[in-house]
Amino acid sequence: MATLIDHIMLQMVRARTLHAYRSGDWRKLPIIDCGERLVEVPTRDCHPFYAREMKLIQDERVFLRQGVFAKFQHAQREVRAQGYDLKVYDGWRSIELQENLFWFYLREFTAARFRLDQRFASLDLGQVRDEFNRLPEVTRNSLREANRTYVSWPSKDPKAPSPHATGGAIDVWLYQNDAPVNLGVPFDWMEDDAGAFYHFRLRRSRFKGNDRQICRRREVLLLAMIRAGFTCYGPEIWHFNDGNQMDAIVRGGSARYSYIEP
Repeated sequence: MATLIDHIMLQMVRARTLHAYRSGDWRKLPIIDCGERLVEVPTRDCHPFYAREMKLIQDERVFLRQGVFAKFQHAQREVRAQGYDLKVYDGWRSIELQENLFWFYLREFTAARFRLDQRFASLDLGQVRDEFNRLPEVTRNSLREANRTYVSWPSKDPKAPSPHATGGAIDVWLYQNDAPVNLGVPFDWMEDDAGAFYHFRLRRSRFKGNDRQICRRREVLLLAMIRAGFTCYGPEIWHFNDGNQMDAIVRGGSARYSYIEP
């Protein structure tokens, strides 16, 4: 159970993280790639969500930078000591998968915020891209920026790669008795309650189920990942960073992971 000191630390992490993302653009930070290699995550430690659950790609292998995987193992040991387990849902992400995700979530979530959901609803992902390109430039830019809150624009640019394409972004989920636990939202949910620090809000909707237990589980996850050396991403309880530009915007300085391929 989280102590008072833990709560204070999490509040400090929350304030630093939210301030960092609001005050700068992580895509503009310098990268000095350290050359660290990608390693494949053992199947026992991962559940390749986009391959198995969403069928957006066939390759079920999950890769992380070597140092990122070591930090994941550190967090995994901590949650296991508390009766949980930790699995990787996603790590290094190919441009193919990044593109599929970008168009999938634009169609499923973001288009509705612009009252364009009917325009995209019946299209496959390739058609979503083509229809997007037919929109006026100002609409495209607004739609792209709104969608990028949750899904980065696909990029191999070594100066501004997609965070998952660096091997330094990791999506994880807390498990118990070989099953994913309830963290209050589904994985890849695109609403405010998916936020890493949503449960700290004074005015919020209670999570369905045991709200107190869900909040405790969220803190178990956050504390384990932070103590292992990861930084949080505010809009997503499951997404953490190390070494990429998203990590650097919180820590300061330059990033050490750029675009990489297995």
